[in-house]
Amino acid sequence: MNPNKCAFGVSAGQFLGFMVHERGIEVNRKTIDAISKVVAPQNKTELQSLIGKVNFIRRFISNLSGHIRAFTPLLKLKPDQEFIWGEEQRKAL
Repeated sequence: MNPNKCAFGVSAGQFLGFMVHERGIEVNRKTIDAISKVVAPQNKTELQSLIGKVNFIRRFISNLSGHIRAFTPLLKLKPDQEFIWGEEQRKAL
């Protein structure tokens, strides 16, 4: 074990992007801020990246699959089809 990376006897600490303390696990505030400041994606690749960021905190979001269901049609687009971010997707974001 690397003593520089170990912390014993602390009441709270950051671990793998989460705050761990005696009450349990919470999302790090920086992670929430980063996701909340995301702008609407302009293409399928940006949408996949957004979903990946949201999936990182999925255990804290009730019914996540229901919330992001509006993104499914955009994920199924073929390369020659136009990516249009509509009102339904804006509300889901």
